[in-house]
Amino acid sequence: METIRWLQKRLTDLEEERDYLRCQLERVLTSVSSREHAVTLHREAAHHNDGWKCTEAPTLSRASQIDAGLGQVVAVTRYGTAFSLTGSFWSYLRINNIKHITVGPAGTWATSRYNQVYKLVAGNFTVVQRTRLTQVDAGGGEFVVGSTGRLGSCLNRLRAFPFKGIGLTYWQNLSTKYRFKYYSCGSLGCWAVTTTNLLYQTDSVSATTCSTSAWRRVSSGYTVVEASTEGQVFAITTSGKVHQRIGITSTKRRGTRWQNIPMCVAMKHLSYDLGRLWVVSGAGLVMFCTH
Repeated sequence: METIRWLQKRLTDLEEERDYLRCQLERVLTSVSSREHAVTLHREAAHHNDGWKCTEAPTLSRASQIDAGLGQVVAVTRYGTAFSLTGSFWSYLRINNIKHITVGPAGTWATSRYNQVYKLVAGNFTVVQRTRLTQVDAGGGEFVVGSTGRLGSCLNRLRAFPFKGIGLTYWQNLSTKYRFKYYSCGSLGCWAVTTTNLLYQTDSVSATTCSTSAWRRVSSGYTVVEASTEGQVFAITTSGKVHQRIGITSTKRRGTRWQNIPMCVAMKHLSYDLGRLWVVSGAGLVMFCTH
């Protein structure tokens, strides 16, 4: 039975890779055609792709999650191994059984398949004692947020940024009213997804006290949301579509609407930093997109 399940999963992955290559071929053919009919077809293509161009990233076998921040890119594979991108190579981070990894102003943090929390200290991942989280995000102002799978937690900047692996940490609840399974904070507020795939947003989380402004429901039908340190927000729908939140400003942090970013295949995770949108497909293919 185990062999059958593996073969079925492998078949699904190959079908996704086939669809991706077919889509890329169609885009190449469209590009060639557009050079023959420069003005008309260029306008049509630009409208269809909304100005985004995606390229396959350096190969990382079976990626499952990715995070980018402060010019760094880190990722986790299905096998629980964590990597950091250096040039065109992925460097092994010497830690296993990892489920989620994040990099940002508060440092590099990770959660394991057993919900143990780690912080990268002096090149080594150090256990954060007596803390259990399924997901963690370090994109806020030197504070860390995360989820137990149902409840949100926050470690303020006075404890998160200087943590060196010694002593206990004191996490505070972000919200007990909503069952948030995924959090992400950026320079213009925090976003979260509930266990029923409802998307919420709050304008601010205090870096020193972890207190928040009111959470407001934005949309439904989302599994992942990522807010960047640059203020942009991207999300993935339950069907694997990639959306960007449009209209976000310092005075209107909720934005105004979602805009679809065309992808060749369904995506399961993403992150944005310094003008590059990093995406991971269901089969574990990593790509980066520029606008």
